[in-house]
Amino acid sequence: MRAAPVLLAVTLAVAASAGCGTGGKEADVSGVAGRFLAAAQRDDGAAACALLTSGTRRQLESDEGESCEKAISSVELPAPSPVGRVAVYITSASADLEVGGTLFLDETPSGWRVSAAGCAPRPGRQPFDCELEA
Repeated sequence: MRAAPVLLAVTLAVAASAGCGTGGKEADVSGVAGRFLAAAQRDDGAAACALLTSGTRRQLESDEGESCEKAISSVELPAPSPVGRVAVYITSASADLEVGGTLFLDETPSGWRVSAAGCAPRPGRQPFDCELEA
């Protein structure tokens, strides 16, 4: 009859872990997306660039021929909008804005960072056309 306490303990452990999901990550992704767009809108290049992945930052600097902090103002990004839907896929995520498109983010050692922004779906071979991407 010792199996009953073990079974109960296993059942409780499984039930407790079922509540663990991506909720915390979704909130983090939503927060980073919002802070990035807000920084870009107020022309705070340093704050906006700090929220980019290193690859996206390098690509922007290469494309524009100037520092990220200056180049970010030339990118046509949507105005800050509430995030309507977040999808997390282990270390990658998408944040769909209620108005204005989608941002893609990657989890880095420094936290979630924007890898593409100002993205809109398009027909054809590529699913999204992004204003800013690596």
